[in-house]
Amino acid sequence: MLCPRIDRQTGPRTLLRLRARPLRVALVGNPNVGKSVVFGRLTGHYATVSNYPGTTVAVTRGRALVGAEVCDIIDTPGVNVLDGTLSEDELITRRILENDDADLVVQIADARNLRRALVLTGHIAALGKPMVLALNMIDEARARGVDIDAEQLAEELGVPVIETVATEGRGMPELRDALPRAAVPHVEADGTP
Repeated sequence: MLCPRIDRQTGPRTLLRLRARPLRVALVGNPNVGKSVVFGRLTGHYATVSNYPGTTVAVTRGRALVGAEVCDIIDTPGVNVLDGTLSEDELITRRILENDDADLVVQIADARNLRRALVLTGHIAALGKPMVLALNMIDEARARGVDIDAEQLAEELGVPVIETVATEGRGMPELRDALPRAAVPHVEADGTP
């Protein structure tokens, strides 16, 4: 269902798609990048996480209130790739993204190892889902001399890029704000995106 968005000074400007169900957000990332911490910050539910490869195959789900919108948050297993010969973890994550179980992907990336994260970014982008890139552990990256221009990266990738320190809650308000904007395609009143 489309609903006009009204600007009090200029009148109807854009149309927003209203959802009949909660926005479904999949948290995806390499192992040990803080996906479960972000999940806990968004939902208020914390999962016990094992950092040994192949041991965290379960998918954790929770709900979060983002502005006035309820979101279903899905914490997927840590993955390195989403194509080729896939492990059980990678298959589960890929199925969630392919089977329309998620409307939006939030990739949690270790800012200390951006090159590794961007391989996965390319795989996610190939699936055609709207996405947000969260550069987690940005404080540790800066302490190691890694300086990332988040605005330039966002421009290059064409997706919102948010700097976070999930363990301290830094960047979480910005991440929450980015979710509905990234998931809802804005359409001009004349029907053009």
